[in-house]
Amino acid sequence: MTRLTAILIGMLCVIPAFCNGLPPHLETVPEGFRYGFPPSVDRKGLVFAGQEVPLERPDVRARILHEINYLLLDRRSKVVVWLGRADALRATISPILKKYDLPPEFIYLAAIESNFNGRALSSAGAYGYWQFIKSTALKGPSGCDQYDWKMNITPWKDDRADIVHSTHSAARYLAWMNRVKKTSTDGIPEKEGFHDWFLTAAAYNAGPTRVLQRMQLYGTSSYWDTPLPKETEQYVPRWIALGIISRNRDFYGVQSPPSKPVNFDTVGKIVLLKDLPLSTVAKLLGVSPRTVWELNSSISLEKSVFPAKSSGSKVSHNIHVPKGSGKQLLAQLAAQGYTKKKN
Repeated sequence: MTRLTAILIGMLCVIPAFCNGLPPHLETVPEGFRYGFPPSVDRKGLVFAGQEVPLERPDVRARILHEINYLLLDRRSKVVVWLGRADALRATISPILKKYDLPPEFIYLAAIESNFNGRALSSAGAYGYWQFIKSTALKGPSGCDQYDWKMNITPWKDDRADIVHSTHSAARYLAWMNRVKKTSTDGIPEKEGFHDWFLTAAAYNAGPTRVLQRMQLYGTSSYWDTPLPKETEQYVPRWIALGIISRNRDFYGVQSPPSKPVNFDTVGKIVLLKDLPLSTVAKLLGVSPRTVWELNSSISLEKSVFPAKSSGSKVSHNIHVPKGSGKQLLAQLAAQGYTKKKN
């Protein structure tokens, strides 16, 4: 026991609750942090997103501990919200990540990006759950349809705010950077993709070109060895820290209220004969307009309508409705003259 630890224990023993032993995590004081790693991580090491995290390196260890402590000391209330939203949206997000063979931990990237807010708008113009800037959202990769992340942005709709569409696009973009995008560093032949989820996450934040330029400049092949912009230096350790906290909620004393999964039906390929206001959808289903608005956050708040035509052409819609009400909506749309009745 260090002299500093002994002094602190002596001071804390004026409080009865602490007199029976070390208060939680005080053993990490010599490292300069209030919160440390769970014992299982110190014993077995850390694998995150399927990759070993080199915690034996003091610099890597300190960077992740710094973010754990930042989240728990300065952003604890936000972390509680993040974990609750992750639990609620897991049933929607996780199957999409799995479809593109992305590690499930990428769900926490959406928390850091947007607070799981489909209408989040950054100062740089990034928008939606996964914070795509407009130029990236509108232009997918050429000759690579499998990973085409392109989204529709119109005066009445922005796919970046749709939880399903934007998650597909984010997963395709991440998978493309990791597996397909041409990369090379000094002295290393060109290869396809980063093949490293930490570098891929860094590229999602800073852009793949900037990450590659820094790798070439410093002759590195690892995220942990590559000097990057300050935000990106924090980004990946914060992502890892949030994942560690989520896995070890009891250890860190972080408990979010039980969250009801966000489940909904998607009624697809709806071609309308006339404009369909969101308020009408709510009325037809007997639910709150806010419920319909929250499920269909890609629809412009100002327009608040599924249009029959856009730029003179008919539009095919995917409409999200509360779980179990998809058939009801189809029947009501036909009965009210919004769609053609089936013979």
